[in-house]
Amino acid sequence: MHTMQRSSSTLLAICFLLASALQLQASLNPFTWFQSEEEDIISLNVATPAQEAEASALLETAKAKLAAGSTGSAQRTFKKIIKKYSTAKAAAEAHYYNGQILMSKGRWDKAFTSFQTIVAKHPSYENFDQVIGAQFECATALMEGARGRILWIIPGFKQYGEATREFEQIVRNAPYSDYAPLSLMNIAIVSEMQEKPEEAIDALDRVINYYPQSMLAPDAYYNMAETYSNLVKGAQYDQGSTRQAISYYEDFLILFPKSNYLGKVESNLDSMEDLLARSRLSLGDFYYNYRANNTAALVFYNETITIAPESEAADEARLRIADIDAGVKPTSGASLLRKILSD
Repeated sequence: MHTMQRSSSTLLAICFLLASALQLQASLNPFTWFQSEEEDIISLNVATPAQEAEASALLETAKAKLAAGSTGSAQRTFKKIIKKYSTAKAAAEAHYYNGQILMSKGRWDKAFTSFQTIVAKHPSYENFDQVIGAQFECATALMEGARGRILWIIPGFKQYGEATREFEQIVRNAPYSDYAPLSLMNIAIVSEMQEKPEEAIDALDRVINYYPQSMLAPDAYYNMAETYSNLVKGAQYDQGSTRQAISYYEDFLILFPKSNYLGKVESNLDSMEDLLARSRLSLGDFYYNYRANNTAALVFYNETITIAPESEAADEARLRIADIDAGVKPTSGASLLRKILSD
């Protein structure tokens, strides 16, 4: 009997110790530290049925005011829903209408922010595509020169930087929508307007690599080639940009053989190839005229012909090669002066 009592007491003690150990283990597990708090937060962040009903009723009131032309009163009601019932389904609709009102007032950046709240807090909003479309409209307005207001009266500076940030946000919000490549193309346009070719190249590169099937892909290739060609300073400078322009023009001709741009692309490609060939010709002339190194000169003259065999630079290179083969010595500055004076 005493043995059973001792056994029972021992068993109870062991159970108590195990329970304490398990409780301690749970308290030391970082994955359980905030579990109850998170559950409480989630429960607090979900609107109750009563709140949903109240928010929905207010939304109908605000929409009726808006339809009646009482825009100011309607906007105040939308803001009330947003503030008091931020987690209710009606809040998403209130943000959308508030954004539309702000757009009508030319408050493009504020409107964009209102729409962004829907993306962040109400991702299941049924008119999500319309939200992205409205954001695109806001960013486009800024890109096209819409200005903010200083003290709500004086026109501010053009907001190209803000337009770029908004287009980038649209790409993050809806990377698989048609608005993503459109936004990237507009980033490239804005970057060119701001004389930031590196940023334009980055945006165009993303269109080419991430959206190769987009209807904007031909424009991306063409604009990329044009951007690089605009960076070319001349035959006497580094030809890295020239080679990049040639590469994108060539890709364009291969990928889009039926494009309306075909004639212009071929013409631009010829110009870039002639420029690159002329840079090789200049190097050949340097070795021929100033270093008396015919071997090096021949390398560059032949490269000139290989790059653009039908170009004027190639024709000049052939004449130089013929002179070297005939043993004609280059005309130095002194001998050229004597020849001119003797004539």
